[in-house]
Amino acid sequence: MSEQPRRQVPRLTPRQMEVLEGVLAGLESKEIAPLLGVSEQSIKEHISTLLQKFDVPNRAALAEAASRLDFTGSLDIERTWVRQFMREAQLQICVLRGPELRYATVNEAFRHAVADRPVIGRTMREAFPELVGQGVFERVERVYATGEPSIVSEQPVRWDRGAGVEDRRVTLVLQPLRDDDGAVNGVISFGIDVTELPRP
Repeated sequence: MSEQPRRQVPRLTPRQMEVLEGVLAGLESKEIAPLLGVSEQSIKEHISTLLQKFDVPNRAALAEAASRLDFTGSLDIERTWVRQFMREAQLQICVLRGPELRYATVNEAFRHAVADRPVIGRTMREAFPELVGQGVFERVERVYATGEPSIVSEQPVRWDRGAGVEDRRVTLVLQPLRDDDGAVNGVISFGIDVTELPRP
């Protein structure tokens, strides 16, 4: 079987990047034009060039390819793989938003680990009262406050997985998330329950 040719990341001018951001935001050409202080025709020409550079047939495909590139840094990543990075990953992944650290989204592995406990829109402290005093909240809050990632291996944690509070061991990677200006506005957590794994 022949190897798939690698797709090069298109080299974009600063103006093309601005137009692409408008497309990603779902704006029409006539909406992007006044934001950039150019004519609608100029925006259409930029979009035509972007379609050629990304080798896609229309704006929808352009937005999808650009989103994939923005998320993964590559155009070689298949569209079907992207959902596997988070939604279908075996790691327990959750995204917490704002200084109060409210759950914005969780993946299926996280949902399963907490027995489908409703967490979206709740703070960590509201969703997991049994974690008080175990240092978990403080660790996540520190990542948000300092903007420094944190890795903890095999942390003992007691939480309810649906059959009452249990002793577990969890390895966590906590990564700050930043807005367009570089300010921390969330935290993403990657966790794996290593309780059942043999210790070295």
